[in-house]
Amino acid sequence: MSDFLELFTTPILWGVPIWRLAIAAVIIFLGFLSRKLIVGLFKRSLASLAEGTKAQWDDDLVAMMPTPLSVAIQLVLWYFALGFLELPEEPFDVRTVAFQGLQIAISGTVAWVLFRLIDVATLAMARLSEKTSSKLDDQIVPLLRKTAKVLIGVTVFVMVVQNLGYSVTSLLASLGVGGLALALAAKDTVANLFGSVVIFTDRPFQVGDWVEFDGIQGDVEEVGFRTTRIRRFDKSLVTVPNSTFSTTAITNHSARPKRRIDITVGVTYETKAAQIQKLVEALRALIDSHEGLDRGFQFVHFVDMGATSLNIRVYCFTVSTHWVTHLKVQETLMLKIMELVEAHGLEFAFPTQTIYLRDEKWNGGAPN
Repeated sequence: MSDFLELFTTPILWGVPIWRLAIAAVIIFLGFLSRKLIVGLFKRSLASLAEGTKAQWDDDLVAMMPTPLSVAIQLVLWYFALGFLELPEEPFDVRTVAFQGLQIAISGTVAWVLFRLIDVATLAMARLSEKTSSKLDDQIVPLLRKTAKVLIGVTVFVMVVQNLGYSVTSLLASLGVGGLALALAAKDTVANLFGSVVIFTDRPFQVGDWVEFDGIQGDVEEVGFRTTRIRRFDKSLVTVPNSTFSTTAITNHSARPKRRIDITVGVTYETKAAQIQKLVEALRALIDSHEGLDRGFQFVHFVDMGATSLNIRVYCFTVSTHWVTHLKVQETLMLKIMELVEAHGLEFAFPTQTIYLRDEKWNGGAPN
């Protein structure tokens, strides 16, 4: 029995006895096993429980958490296993390097877990913001997500630096030497941050608005601290620095309360004055009764004797600002205008030229 105990305690690898190697191996195996168990627990048991609830946040939690949480637990177990190995410190300090490497890895996975929790929370907040009439909260949620992740990332970085034995204060002091160069390099970033402040204070547009500026036109998809993303109508994505919005005129088409219809009805010069008067009155009656038009401001007038036509201007607005609805109202209006012109026995004009030939008698003589 004494021989067995002596064999069990005899150093064989880096001066580490067999019993420590055995315990470390078991813990390392448990690390691999724990990862499989945690992923299986989330995808089987917890997933079925989450599906049975009306809430959506628990489904997001089950979908996002298994991988980072299982990796974090696996690394923690390996950290304990490393303590049993008693790695050599001479001639190269393997033990310290291994511990520091695992500390960095564990800190990274902890940040990963916290990032996923932030994603779950912000997704829940985004679903709540969609139920509100205001679009300001739709813009704030992505910014909160980014801000929280930046704070966690900076905090984890500072903790890692301190755990590695470095002074954060001296590190910041050393950065002060290049502070001027850093400030010059970051001037565009500061300008973009100021532009984001302008967006949130003056609110020239919100997420989902149709905007136009500097030849760019599309829907606002996301507003960030540094840039704003615009989805153009050809489905391409334009990323615009926020500093642009502090110096550029922005047209917000979504902010208008109604959409305009401006039609010029041109009839031929064969039309009599009485016919023009009757057509104008008929068009006014059509505008007054047409469904989908705003009654606040509208007019129909004979406005111009053009080069090839007598022009009647029809000017009105649709109640709906939705583009497709606006086009449908405009389409039915133009069709009824065509019917009115036909009913009055008139014709639409188009560019024409009339050539008059002078009637001269041919003398048959030779030219002089």
